[in-house]
Amino acid sequence: MGLLKTFFIIFILFLFPMGEIARYQFGNGISITAIDAGAILLILIWLISNIIRGKRKLIFKSSLTNPILLFVAICILSLIVNLSNLKSSELFVSSLYLIRWIMYALIYFVVSGFDKKFKAKIPILMVISGLLILGGGYIQYFFYPSLRNLYYLGWDEHLYRMFSVFLDPNFAGAFFVLLLFLMFGLIVYCMKSRKLICTIALLLLAGFTAIGIFLTYSRSAFVMFFAGIFIFLVLTNKKKVMIPVLAICLIVFAISSKNFNIENTNLLRTASGVARLDSANKAVTVIRDHPLFGVGFNAYRYAQIRYGFVGDKELMVSHAAAGTDNSFLFVLATTGLVGFTAYAYLWYRISSNLYALFKQNIGLDKIIPLVLFSSYVGISLASFFINALFYPFIIVWIWILLGYCEKTRG
Repeated sequence: MGLLKTFFIIFILFLFPMGEIARYQFGNGISITAIDAGAILLILIWLISNIIRGKRKLIFKSSLTNPILLFVAICILSLIVNLSNLKSSELFVSSLYLIRWIMYALIYFVVSGFDKKFKAKIPILMVISGLLILGGGYIQYFFYPSLRNLYYLGWDEHLYRMFSVFLDPNFAGAFFVLLLFLMFGLIVYCMKSRKLICTIALLLLAGFTAIGIFLTYSRSAFVMFFAGIFIFLVLTNKKKVMIPVLAICLIVFAISSKNFNIENTNLLRTASGVARLDSANKAVTVIRDHPLFGVGFNAYRYAQIRYGFVGDKELMVSHAAAGTDNSFLFVLATTGLVGFTAYAYLWYRISSNLYALFKQNIGLDKIIPLVLFSSYVGISLASFFINALFYPFIIVWIWILLGYCEKTRG
């Protein structure tokens, strides 16, 4: 096994499960996590190995290359247009966010270049990685039920909720849904392949994952689950399964109502909804004043200071003040209508490619595009409530599976 494949395994099994715990804050809005450092090394190894092998012309050959380049170009243009509004330090920090997004997107090209034999191992590696995060979530839920002692570092309390290594139950919930969908796909594959032991093991693990989703008490994760599972069942001609799924969810909702007296575990809570509406209203104000190219990607944090939405100290401490809860409003506010159009085009190309692969392929090469298509629809809906489409761990998960689905080149 080559160095690139070995480090990719290290990246998935050791660096990715560290989540936000392995995070170093430099100050002035700059921080780095284990997956940031790992992605840098992964990309460098990939570039060097391809240059040595003389495959420079092949490494970026993909159906998504042009949509990715178009969005990146407009992000750069949005920063150039807003140069007069940004200090040099602000431009530097905003550019780092764009560089990180590009770096994560390059993981897609890394994975798409792997041979078919190694690619076949990737779904299992991702399930193992996800289970490590889920296991950490259960340990956290029972032994570390609150982040109150980290409030001074900008983390919310999240009392009696599973937040795992992400230190946020909403993103943890979204990630667990992605993990559950991947398990569903592998279960379908194992059932069709008549692998009984594999099917039973995955069903048990899927059950623990579903419980983990519930323990996050994240309504955005529930919306994501329902949207994704609906697409999954429709495309696999199992629409009737939705009835027992809904029945089980209603029973769980009724049982959990005994915890509704606690704000954090109250599924009917209104405080977070009011906060999201306030965040959306602020974003709409920014979009109205900067309709074409926005305030620069990602210079939204500095726009909030100019508008008086947040103070300098709040921005430096809070992990939410640098963006808005809605991913689509975030794109509109930072890159304007031009950037949003480019991002929508990228979304369309990803979705159409996955649907086409689902229709054309067989076996696991049919199942994974279905899993990813369902996941992408679900995460897009969840992104109306949390900035999931730009959350690092979700981005990396999506790009890896997209790379798996891409035909191996050369």
